[in-house]
Amino acid sequence: MNRSRRDLVLQVPRTYGFGRGTFALRSPARPNPIAMSVVRLVGVEGTRLSVVGLDCLDETPLLDIKPYFASTDAVPDAVVGWHKAQKR
Repeated sequence: MNRSRRDLVLQVPRTYGFGRGTFALRSPARPNPIAMSVVRLVGVEGTRLSVVGLDCLDETPLLDIKPYFASTDAVPDAVVGWHKAQKR
């Protein structure tokens, strides 16, 4: 995220063929280079955490760590918004 472009306000996802606002997409090209990744913690050694499943490049700044709570981080009745409405 910290190496992606910051100047794209509208993008055209290849699966849809027309423009959408950057904040409505999951593209890494964002004016605000903050991403979220859910990982599995496999070990703690002092101040070092070992995880698997982290989706970032080496030396990407880490801003915060939160525990995963299925009761608040997973929304069973969520809808996918405009993405669901697309007919292809």
